[in-house]
Amino acid sequence: MKKIAFLLLVALLSTTTITAQKTVISKNQSKERVFDVVENMPEFPGGQDSLMSFLMHTIKYPKEAMEKGVQGRVVAKFIVEKDGQVSTPQVLRSVYPALDEEALRVIRCMPKWKPGKQNGREVRVFFTLPVTFRMK
Repeated sequence: MKKIAFLLLVALLSTTTITAQKTVISKNQSKERVFDVVENMPEFPGGQDSLMSFLMHTIKYPKEAMEKGVQGRVVAKFIVEKDGQVSTPQVLRSVYPALDEEALRVIRCMPKWKPGKQNGREVRVFFTLPVTFRMK
């Protein structure tokens, strides 16, 4: 069997200005604003390095994608709730169904984040996470 390695590239996709607020209704949340950018963005426990480590240890390259030689970057978006829970993950840019599902699976099992804050209050914030799957 070939030696397979994958490289996860994580980057925050943000804009330079504060964008309009959006209203989203999820199963567990009432109708509340979800921000794209806030004064204090949500943070994975331990910061960016811990997020990279979590992804590297949690993601399993799907066998089907490996056999077909599929590689690419899945861009996923989710909400970091006021209590730090991750909710409503979705794929914004698809690569291959098995890779998309693996990225969503890992997002669903993330621990609580440090929530985002706007005007000193914890708020719901969209977070975009690109994950690159690469075989060597």
